[in-house]
Amino acid sequence: MSTRPRSTSPDLFGQHHVGDSNPLKLAGDVTSTAIYGGPQDCYRYTLRRVWDDSRPMIMWLMMNPSVATEFGDDRTVAKCQRYARAWGYGGIFVGNSFAYRCTDQKRLLEVTDPVGPENDAHLLDMARRADLVVLAYGSPQAKGLRARGTEVARMLAHHGIKVTALRLSKSGRPEHPLYLPSALTPQPLDPDLLD
Repeated sequence: MSTRPRSTSPDLFGQHHVGDSNPLKLAGDVTSTAIYGGPQDCYRYTLRRVWDDSRPMIMWLMMNPSVATEFGDDRTVAKCQRYARAWGYGGIFVGNSFAYRCTDQKRLLEVTDPVGPENDAHLLDMARRADLVVLAYGSPQAKGLRARGTEVARMLAHHGIKVTALRLSKSGRPEHPLYLPSALTPQPLDPDLLD
């Protein structure tokens, strides 16, 4: 099921093209939904994968959506599912500090609103529905993008939601999961200690 509205209006940011990566096939036991917004669905606000609805959910907070949709995974979403399955969860929510869909984070600096007008409301909703929230937004290359992940972590904490991370980088930011060891487990994190 998709809640993707079809837009006939032109993209406010020019022709929207997510990137050249091809989505991966979903696991056979997964049901999936996504919520999009903006011209030509340039924002992906939520992505949900469920394989056992009797078990709790994890929310992953990463930097920005890539090519994963309700119909296919990217390598990061596939890795998040492997972690969640290994920890005994039944599904994942994927949210992003920036909802604008692109494979090159430099494009986030080229658009008027890379966050998305409805993003914070969706992030808060997913976090409230999840039993565990894992921060995994990494260390953006551009300094102008670095503050947003911490802002979201603090927003969630302000609403009483506890956050975790698999590991912090040397600069003190929650590391992106794609290349991390599969044996890691989420560790509690105080968002006030993030820069």
